This record gives sequence, C-alpha cells and structure tokens, in this order.
Amino acid sequence: MTEQQRAVAMVWLGRGVPVIPCSRTDKGPMVAGFGRDATEEQLAPFSDPETVWGWWSGRFKRAHVGLLTGRGTDGRGLVVIDLDMRKEGSDLPPEYAYASSGADILERMATEAGEPWPDTYTVLTPSGGVHLYFRQPEEGPLIGCATGAGPTAPHLGPLIDVRGVGGLVIAAGSYSAAQGIPYRRASAPDVVPQSLPEWLLERLRPAAPAAPLRPASPVCLYAPGSRATREERAAAGALEHSVIRLEHASEGERNRTLFSVARWLGELHETAPTVLDETTVRERLLAAALRSGQSEREALRTIRSGWERGLSGRGAGAA
Repeated sequence: MTEQQRAVAMVWLGRGVPVIPCSRTDKGPMVAGFGRDATEEQLAPFSDPETVWGWWSGRFKRAHVGLLTGRGTDGRGLVVIDLDMRKEGSDLPPEYAYASSGADILERMATEAGEPWPDTYTVLTPSGGVHLYFRQPEEGPLIGCATGAGPTAPHLGPLIDVRGVGGLVIAAGSYSAAQGIPYRRASAPDVVPQSLPEWLLERLRPAAPAAPLRPASPVCLYAPGSRATREERAAAGALEHSVIRLEHASEGERNRTLFSVARWLGELHETAPTVLDETTVRERLLAAALRSGQSEREALRTIRSGWERGLSGRGAGAA
C-alpha cells in the first residue's frame, strides 16, 4: 500500500501537479497551507520531490494521494469537474428532475451547446461518480471552486462540483478505506487532461456585462409602402415566432429552446442582416427569456452561444 500510494504521488508530481496527503476515510487534507490565497512559499512543499517522498514513506505512508487543482508547476494546473451520483430520495429543482447524476446534467449542457461529451482524462470514484480532468485556461483568470448550483460562475448545476484554485481531488490509483476500492482511471492510457472546451469554459467564467437594454418593440415590416424584401419579411416573422416559442416553452425546455431559436436566427442573419442584427436579436430573446423565468446571466450566455453557432453555419437548418 505504501509503495502504491507513493508511486501515484510521484507520478503526478512529475506531471507538474502538486500533491497532498489526504485522509483515507473522509478525504480531508492532512497538511495545511494550500488554500485559494496560499502564497508560492506556502505551496512549495506540495511540489517538492523530497518532501513528497518523505510524506508517503513516513507518517502519511497510507494516506490518499490528493491532487491540488488550480495552479501547477508547469504554468497550467488542473480544473476538475466532479460529477456526483444522485442520492436515493433526494430532491432536485424541477428542471433537473430527470437527472440521476451530474453526468446527466453535463450531458444535457453539451447537447444544448451542440457539442459532444468532452474527451479528456477521466476517473471513476468509489461511490460511482466521475471526475473529468482539464487544464486551466492559458489566458484569462484561472477557474476557482464551486459546489452544486449557484447564481454565479463557476457553479454549473446540482450534482456537479468544480475543483479549481484552492481545491483538491483524489488521484486515480489511490485506495479508499471507506468503500474498499480504488479511484480508477476510465480513459485510455494515452489520454491526458485536455483544454476546456469553449462551451464549458463559457459556463465556468462570469458572463460579460450586458449592454444596456433599449426598449424592445416588435419588428414590423408590413406597413403600407414598406419596401422590405421577402427575406426581410421572413426574418421579421422568424424573430416574432422565436419570441412566441420562448414564452410558451415548458419549464424544463426553456434553455434548450432559447439556444435553438438563437442558433436559428444566427443562421438567418445573412439573409436579412438589417432585421436580424445581433443587438435586436439579443434584446428580444433576452426579454422573452426573462418573462419566462430564466436568469439574465444564464440567458445571455445561451443566446450568445446559440447565435455564434448559427453564424458559424454548424448545424445549419436546425429549428
């Protein structure tokens, strides 16, 4: 056991990831000084080979191998998406009632973004959960920690925890005393932690401040004497139809519908750019989304994602 745990620790140290001894019963850290506001000096022992070797050769020889997320010695540390299993008898908000795990919720997020399940280094936990390992972004602020649902990034949703700056996870190969089985690597041997896919990075970072909304008024190109082209009339109709779809979407389908109509309007933009300009589309869809009960932050992110997807032409023709 000592040699196995120590070997796991040294492997991750060689990958530029700081390590920390953790309790094999409750997974709590057994050494202090690694928090979100820790200095470089405080973090140094967790990346020192001699110190780490001594930990798993002496007083912590049977400890779990914890990986410190957020900052690595190679310049890009880890951010881990922790997908938990739903506990029997637990309640979730109505829009997540379908989910039996955080994996179900993340899968729907990927589907709504029109993206596949992220292919990256993956670990199965003794309790049946899943850890998805990614590299911290090269540019911009590092991703922090969040637990479950919340109004601000990097919260993703119930049954999903985010481990970034100041956090830790238990490494694959480390043995759990509580469940009696190890954390197991599920990805292929040649798969390493990947960069965060753009759609997921958008959700993990705060939305950009929205431009002040101007009064949203219906687009009308049917007045007598109007010289609107057929394409412009069709675009105006598409925008009005999209607003109606949003206002009548059922509770569990509102975000999916918002992404769908934003993408559709993005696809139509080229046919009538003066009617379906980005500001008009954003304001009309946001107003409808807010009336249907969606949060402004989430709605703006979804509109932007769908609009950009439509402009790119990927998934063209989808309703």
